[in-house]
Amino acid sequence: MSKPLLNLTEIPFDKLEILLQKVQLRMLLSIQTSPEFCSNTKINASTAASYHLQAGGQRFRAKLGLAAASALGLSERDAVAISACVELLHNASLIHDDLQDGDVLRRGLPTVWSKFGKNLALCCGDLMLSSAYSVLADITKPEKLGALLALVHQRTSSAISGQCADLEELNAEGDTVEQYLAVAKAKSGALLGLPLELALLVAESEGYVPVAQNACENFAVSYQILDDIQDLEIDIKRARMRRSPLDAAVLNIVLLMKINSSMAEAITNAVELAMEHLAKCEATAARLPQHAGSLLISYCAIMRSKLQASFTFITNCEAA
Repeated sequence: MSKPLLNLTEIPFDKLEILLQKVQLRMLLSIQTSPEFCSNTKINASTAASYHLQAGGQRFRAKLGLAAASALGLSERDAVAISACVELLHNASLIHDDLQDGDVLRRGLPTVWSKFGKNLALCCGDLMLSSAYSVLADITKPEKLGALLALVHQRTSSAISGQCADLEELNAEGDTVEQYLAVAKAKSGALLGLPLELALLVAESEGYVPVAQNACENFAVSYQILDDIQDLEIDIKRARMRRSPLDAAVLNIVLLMKINSSMAEAITNAVELAMEHLAKCEATAARLPQHAGSLLISYCAIMRSKLQASFTFITNCEAA
């Protein structure tokens, strides 16, 4: 078995980059398709997947996986497998999400569907989903594989349900803010918490899996609210092109809250809601064993600063 890693916060930057490169390499190896159906010159799902993975990204989920595995004393091999698995799932969801939303750019480059076509984008996303399961075969504790696969399916299913709900129009009846929170937790929180949960399972700390899930669901809500605030100007333009205010509400929590208040009040309420969920995330993550939630807690501080900065910028613009 490989030597356990240091705590991620103690790993030098160059060492962290090496670990992330190993995650990247593992993902690229996993998406190679059967050569008998592909020529060297023909564009295929593997080509499109490689293009997407090499376009960059924060690898936030990989970092959470590496941090949790480090804190829990797992091997480098297990840390890389967990991180690669969740990053493949996440990137598969991005490819399909871009296709559904009609987005033509991601990370400053053409999205997979806009570059290679819709049909190949579907196949590319499917390939990544399958590859995510395959990398778990690297786990050094095969007796844990059944539980790991079951959890991956549960969280993927939750993310799919959240995406389906996000694509639907909000009902005119009921508490639509609560609907928004439920969708954010399912769509984003499911895969966000998965690297922590998988590490806990391998470390035989499965009793803490619900704790990690709860912490990351709260973080996901804050993350989605920040994204909505940053995209407010764009979403206002999109809202004007849609058929009703409720269509726009599903896109942005600020527009949803504005239905019954002014824009300034809506922004303030959205930021306060995000801060509440950040506090819940921090308190819950602190309960994880061996400081496995330390990196998540540090990201809460970063998120809080970004929320405040975005709030200040937008309110200043409103006042100008």
